[in-house]
Amino acid sequence: MSFDLYFYKRKDSQQTEEQIAEYLTKNLSHNLSDHPRQWHYENPATGVYFLIDWNEPEEEQDSIEVFDNFQDYKYLNFTFSINFFRPRFFGLEIFPIIEKLISDLDLFVLDPQDETDSNNPRKFPAGHFQEQWIRHNDGVTLDQFTELNFEYLPIDKSNDLWWFQFNSEELQNNLTEDLFVSGFFILKSKEDGQLYTACVWPQHISIILPPVDFLIVQKEHRQLFKTVKESGLVTYNTVLSEFADHFENYTHEIPNLKVFRNTGSNQIKKKFNALKLGKTVSEFGNGVSFDGFVNVRP
Repeated sequence: MSFDLYFYKRKDSQQTEEQIAEYLTKNLSHNLSDHPRQWHYENPATGVYFLIDWNEPEEEQDSIEVFDNFQDYKYLNFTFSINFFRPRFFGLEIFPIIEKLISDLDLFVLDPQDETDSNNPRKFPAGHFQEQWIRHNDGVTLDQFTELNFEYLPIDKSNDLWWFQFNSEELQNNLTEDLFVSGFFILKSKEDGQLYTACVWPQHISIILPPVDFLIVQKEHRQLFKTVKESGLVTYNTVLSEFADHFENYTHEIPNLKVFRNTGSNQIKKKFNALKLGKTVSEFGNGVSFDGFVNVRP
């Protein structure tokens, strides 16, 4: 089940299909496809993906009457597709890209999902497709939540995850000091079946942390004549409490970030190694992909 859009131009426009293909190849970041007639966007940081296909011209008369039988518009044979049953942040990332494509190339859109006019290409206001996809995505997800046994993550946690992951590369690249930007993990608890957010904090290094449920604390220290490595979950709130004098707010457009700067003191090292570790990741549960949960439930 997918959400699809079909792209058109005015019949008097000089826009060519080849120009659209050139635009997509040049401007669509995270394009994983090497097929000349398909653009597969997939952002490895956020897990967001969609497809744009350059289709062969319709030959069946029934299809021509549906897609290319308009007085003022010509079908360009390009279609956009995104799946349902996804976190809402898919829409937050995808549709600004699609709106820019439509604006830059002066395209018109046939939207089969449109409740007011699904039979004619037209222009749509900013934010329309994003709002529409989120509404439809929520609806079909609720309808089939029990049947398909979806995993659920609250919208605030989900959006925090996406916003941080979407901006983390830029954040890391713009840093003027040596700080580790830790990425998100989603873990499903074996004990209660719920989803929890986590990120890694290795060996008390200087780090920027987003708000999560758990930190995956990685210790490494000498014991007798060998190096001992340990790893386990510690709640985010416990870490902030234990290191209350060392974490501070990090001023950035990404909200609620904390920064820890390791001064190299023995006190910090001892306090870090004294943290009581909980279960390991494998003991706690299993990882869940960023497209493997939804934000609504009955």
